Amino acid sequence: MCGIYGFIGFKDDKLLSQMGECLAHRGPDDQDFYQKDLVNFGYRRLSIIDVKKSFQPLFNEDKSIILLFNGEIYNFQELREKLPKHKFVTDGDGETIIHWYEEHGVAGLKDLNGMFAISLYDTKKQKVYLIRDHFGIKPLYYSTRVQPLSGIIFASEIKAILKKIKAKPNDKIIQKYLLTRAHDDTEETFFKNINRVPSGSFLEWDVKTGQHQIKRFFDLARAAPANLKNENLINRFRELFLDSIRLRLISEVPVGTALSGGLDSSAIVCAVPQLKTFSAVFPNQINNEEKYIDEVVKKTGATAFKIYPNPSEFWSEIEKLIYHQDEPMISTGPYAQWKVMEKAHTEGIKVIIDGQGADEMLAGYTPYHFVYFRELFNKKEYLKLFKELLFSIDLIWPLVKDKFKSRVNIKDLFVFAGLHPALQGATLKERLKRDFFSTSLPSLLRYEDHNSMAFSIESRVPFLDYRLVELVFSLPPNFIIRNGWNKWIMRQALKGILPEIIRNRRWKVGFTTPEVAWLRETAAEVRKIFNSESFNHRPYFNHDKIRESFENFVAGKNDESMIFWRIINLELWLRIFID
Repeated sequence: MCGIYGFIGFKDDKLLSQMGECLAHRGPDDQDFYQKDLVNFGYRRLSIIDVKKSFQPLFNEDKSIILLFNGEIYNFQELREKLPKHKFVTDGDGETIIHWYEEHGVAGLKDLNGMFAISLYDTKKQKVYLIRDHFGIKPLYYSTRVQPLSGIIFASEIKAILKKIKAKPNDKIIQKYLLTRAHDDTEETFFKNINRVPSGSFLEWDVKTGQHQIKRFFDLARAAPANLKNENLINRFRELFLDSIRLRLISEVPVGTALSGGLDSSAIVCAVPQLKTFSAVFPNQINNEEKYIDEVVKKTGATAFKIYPNPSEFWSEIEKLIYHQDEPMISTGPYAQWKVMEKAHTEGIKVIIDGQGADEMLAGYTPYHFVYFRELFNKKEYLKLFKELLFSIDLIWPLVKDKFKSRVNIKDLFVFAGLHPALQGATLKERLKRDFFSTSLPSLLRYEDHNSMAFSIESRVPFLDYRLVELVFSLPPNFIIRNGWNKWIMRQALKGILPEIIRNRRWKVGFTTPEVAWLRETAAEVRKIFNSESFNHRPYFNHDKIRESFENFVAGKNDESMIFWRIINLELWLRIFID
């Protein structure tokens, strides 16, 4: 795991050094550079595999291909066996990428099972490739708005690019974020003229012409529909899940797990019970999952660490969290994860295994049931629809009642006209794919990466093994939701692995904070922000209406904490990066 950065088209040794210093938290163990033909690469190393070797940059035999990368290729040993004609000088995964590229070109990237952001220079073709893994687990940002105009600058985090590019807010993204919560769902970022390389794609830069194009190397559409006659899908899910975890245990440094008490993280802990677990708990709060955490620890005998985030620490640390995230977040939830990573770091952990991705693949949130109901209605499968409604009543009734609660008219809080969220997909599978690739998972992966790397920890997510993802998206919808149960195939596959109280859980929380209670409890801190001079000069807000609506929130007249958090987060982000 590392941080990579660089630029093409000009020379600036001071800038290269500054970018490396900015990303030191991503790789405190080593750093180096590569400079030739106005191609400037740098990296910071967090040593995980082949600690004594595998220093970057890495080369092929004749040094015509140069590679610096961030991430892990879990199947590198398997791929390495298919490259007998090549000479390897390290025992790590990086050289496998180079030689696999030599044999298969960029199309072969789809065979890399892992998480990665890659900068690769093919000197014979005079092409630089900036590559991001299948699902965007590892971040990679760039800007072509540099001097000279034929140049490009890139990095694992936006803050390194800001050493060259003046930070300017992207008002289009800000407007969408405030009105619809959407963020990280396009190539654009909150910074004007700074974009992200899309997941499953590469940016190809022609060193001679300064022209670039973005192409995909991975398409989920290639996943064939599951063959129900020839394969036991439940067993196949179980096999792939366990094998994915096995691969993600490859490490020469201490490994731990994040444990929320939910289905996903508990499944990982129960599959590797010897690892230390790290959990955020909130005694006497509505979202406390401590009893489920205790059940998992009791079953596995794991060494468990509990962290107790509190609102006082939250306000003292929030600007540091926002700085490391680079861009705003939609809730205070990432702070719970921040504290988990901090504790894991103090315990000497350098790799954390976490459960991101399962909810977006397997309909882990209750609103997905409504999407499935609509699909069944449109297909005129009325008997199945009635059955699903009947078995889901305990889940959907609280959401139905929530519709009648008092709401803030969000358009009153801001100066711009309203936006309507894009259609979410007519079928369950369409909705899941949209959330997986665009509207939900990308932001969660950004939170995960930036929070873990702030403490020099590599975070691994076994549910995002591309073999498992392809299997799940090939399944009929009734393998995802059945008889009122979401994650149906996963629940079946994990019989005997999970405690039954976890496997049969209906209540979904995840790594989050008691946000409503915290904001009411610390209303004075919020008022300081809403009464500040900088806030009152922002062009986005109807300032008096926001203050009025917040006082109604404090009085219990609405529970719209996420709206107020977005406003708070944006104001603090503007102070840190723009002012």
